[in-house]
Amino acid sequence: MKIIETSWFHKVGERALDLLFPPHCALCRKSLEQFPDGVGLCSDCRERLPLTDWPTCRRCAARVPEIPGTVDECGHCRGNKLRFDRAMALGPHLGELRDLILKMKEDHTNSLATLLGGLIALHLGESIRELQADCIVPIPIHSGRRFSRRADSSLSLARVLGRRLDIPVAENLLEWRRNTSSQLGLTREGRIRNMQGVMRVRAGYYLDAPHLLLVDDTMTTGATCSEAARTLKKSGVARVTVVVVGRTPA
Repeated sequence: MKIIETSWFHKVGERALDLLFPPHCALCRKSLEQFPDGVGLCSDCRERLPLTDWPTCRRCAARVPEIPGTVDECGHCRGNKLRFDRAMALGPHLGELRDLILKMKEDHTNSLATLLGGLIALHLGESIRELQADCIVPIPIHSGRRFSRRADSSLSLARVLGRRLDIPVAENLLEWRRNTSSQLGLTREGRIRNMQGVMRVRAGYYLDAPHLLLVDDTMTTGATCSEAARTLKKSGVARVTVVVVGRTPA
């Protein structure tokens, strides 16, 4: 499989930026001598983020009741044909985490992707490493949004995770076959129908049953990630695990 490896000059560039522009907290803007754990948040703001520390559905990362003896699976996944095998989220798409995600989508400097990718590596890194995935694949940016957005947040997140967790990144593995209408306002079933057949694996890739990490900024119904996973498995991928920053509450 053709893979684009993460390289050392990204780290050198980040250190050079720290010298030119002293670090400050991305939320409260307080000046900092250094970022704890290399993540651009002060300790007070980090504590306010709603990061996942509760039971979640293994299939779609939605919160499940904290009841002893229950299966860690939510009612929304039972009967739904989600094509990925597992999902993990840094936290719910709410509050200050939601604000950071929305800002990241317009951040051409990629500083917020570095921040949020770093938080994923810190909070989910051990679980991700245990999966022993072969490489990371970002959800490609929709061609209709390529010029309206200032950043490709999924690609930036994938690069950060690749550097932090030492996993190669296949940056251009997936591409859009055609444009789709907006997912806003559609039901779960409507979103799934809207996404059918919209992606493909680029020519030149040979996929010999790898386990891939599929990275995106947000997951709502899982329709986009499910279609990406279906496309990957059709091309020879054995397992797909989804990793997102924010999970919209079910």
